Amino acid sequence: MYLAISIFDFIVSLVLFPVWLLAALTVRRLATRPDTRRLRRGARIAVVLTVLGLLLAAGRLLTFSQMAGINWALVGDRRVITTLLLLLPGVLATLVLSLPKVWSAARRSGPEEPIALVAPRITVPPQLAAFDALGGFFEKFLPPDRSAALNYPVYGLILIAGACWLVFRARRRADRLTGRTTAPQRTRGRRVAVRLGTTIVILGVLGTLVTLEAQRSRFPDTFSMMKGTMDYGGGTTFAADHEGHGGHEAHGGHDGASATTTNALGTTGHSTGNTAGTAAAKALGVDTLKGPRAGTPDRRFTLTAQEATIKLASGRTVDAWTFNGQIPGPELRMKQGELVEITLVNKLKDTPVSTHWHGLDVPNGEDGVAGVTQDAVPPGGTYTYRFQVKERGTFWYHSHQSSSEQVQRGLFGPMIIDPAQQTRPVDQDVTVQAHTWDTSQGSTLALGTSDTLDHRTARPGQKMRLRLVNSDILTRTFSLTGVPYTITAIDGMDINEPDELTGRRLVIAGAGRLDIEFTMPNTPVRLASEDAKAAGIAFSADGKGTLEPRFDGPEFDKASYGKPTAQPFDARSTFDRTFDLTLDEWLGFYNGGFALRQTINGKVFPDAPMLMVKEGETIRVRFLNRGQEDHPMHLHGHHVLVLSHNGKPLTGSPIWQDTVLVRPGEAWEVAFKADNPGIWMDHCHNFTHAQLGMVMHVAYENVTTPYTVGGKNGNRPD
Repeated sequence: MYLAISIFDFIVSLVLFPVWLLAALTVRRLATRPDTRRLRRGARIAVVLTVLGLLLAAGRLLTFSQMAGINWALVGDRRVITTLLLLLPGVLATLVLSLPKVWSAARRSGPEEPIALVAPRITVPPQLAAFDALGGFFEKFLPPDRSAALNYPVYGLILIAGACWLVFRARRRADRLTGRTTAPQRTRGRRVAVRLGTTIVILGVLGTLVTLEAQRSRFPDTFSMMKGTMDYGGGTTFAADHEGHGGHEAHGGHDGASATTTNALGTTGHSTGNTAGTAAAKALGVDTLKGPRAGTPDRRFTLTAQEATIKLASGRTVDAWTFNGQIPGPELRMKQGELVEITLVNKLKDTPVSTHWHGLDVPNGEDGVAGVTQDAVPPGGTYTYRFQVKERGTFWYHSHQSSSEQVQRGLFGPMIIDPAQQTRPVDQDVTVQAHTWDTSQGSTLALGTSDTLDHRTARPGQKMRLRLVNSDILTRTFSLTGVPYTITAIDGMDINEPDELTGRRLVIAGAGRLDIEFTMPNTPVRLASEDAKAAGIAFSADGKGTLEPRFDGPEFDKASYGKPTAQPFDARSTFDRTFDLTLDEWLGFYNGGFALRQTINGKVFPDAPMLMVKEGETIRVRFLNRGQEDHPMHLHGHHVLVLSHNGKPLTGSPIWQDTVLVRPGEAWEVAFKADNPGIWMDHCHNFTHAQLGMVMHVAYENVTTPYTVGGKNGNRPD
């Protein structure tokens, strides 16, 4: 609902300014109409435009109130400025002062009307409304900063200054038209010269400011991921060192209680913590936080990044970057508790790579993020990862070097971790990765390499498990038609006592996973994506049957699914630190280019907040999406427990996730235990959004990194 309201509000804000501008110009010209007939016609046009402007303004107020009813935080910054502070004064002045006189002129124009209509109290209000509506027109240019309330006086002064300037101009014009002025009149040529000169000066100033802003937004050639703003919880932030920091322990406080701390720059800030004492610890580098170096691995894998041309089921071809010559990459299958060794070999031309194990809580030095936990592997190079697998379930791996390009082109694959002792065996275990491929005939969504209907054989009575992996950047909706089923895991984590479902729309975030189990009936079963209904998988006894997929059911609600069970914390618990993260977007320069910047608390990478934590603490994070796009937020190295959705605690099974989908207008509250020291990426898994700034990280105090973004290694962690 919020998304529809927000889009409507945005469209109205775009239309509002030109309507009010036309209304203002029409009212302003009424006094120069040469005769009564033309005066009346002009007044009628002015009335229509003014009423339309008033209706549009009322529409903005209505959408404002609706969004505020959903959550005040959705409107509590720039929309307060553009809708209430800027828009209302001019609209109300027009309604009270200007419209009655213009309406009178439209009904019964007489010889006295033109002189009366030149008065500033009639001409200025619609001009002020147009001036105010300009704020809504450029709303996306206003930074969505949480501290926008501090800027309200500034916008008030702008409004007052604009009103005074309009009144001054209107009085001079009225004096000139009524013959009361004794000031010498400029010739037409002189007026044109003054206006042209003013325009040149204004454009020159604007051009200079734009150029400076574009240059200012450019990234340095190389910088530490520790550049940015340190946030110790409770909203207190301060600038961090560009080259890294050692950090100091915080002390005192629980869940919002604050205490003084000092960062590496010697700046005094505030922190929350659950241990006393201020003794500084020795800094720990992420390159020392590795998996076991000794011992024979239980599993060894080699992933070779190389180019290949791959043909999809439809015959379309993909110029892909692959692992081991296939897309998706090979399925890495292992058991919980095993020691795994994976060697990455880079045979790509001129393209460094890395590999990240999505959803696995590996030691920080094995996380595979170029510029944070390692240098990207250059062409011809190799890199070996070693870690012991703690999780079980459905996961995946992908490049974390220039991810927006490398994952899209094919550098990813599934990672399946079986329990040490199988407790729920199945007859068919099917992994399905949904991905959009750029092909010789345009983009197409495929399940693996199948962009057409894939017929498969399944005998009646067989136990089936589908592991759905969304490796796309966009949210995808699936359906399983023709059989009752249960969702047994979300993001690889088991659901407690799952209920049987039928006909649900299964929404999966970018990078998210669902495990679905069912017993094969005598009739066909169809798995399909709402975004590619002609594709999918049809299971039947003879491998030939099919049926039409359905997407008309309700959406699967994870917040009420399954049965509750005890967890280490819940929505009523007290946490050591709390972070509020508002997701939004605004137009501006980013790394030298003009773009729709994707912001966290009004900031973009590398200036987005670093969430500073200390080992052993419990951390609460509250996400709010104030924008118009989905944001699948992924924290590396930790699983988060979902506490509440839009202020309501979960009523079903505990939900542990590594990627939390925050849709427009939604508020999600999650929590985790800080039990895996390091510097961890925390970003939107829509890689386009990450590329446009929605990247931050969780940093443990006293942990540093020797790696840098950019530089000779070309590290790009987005």
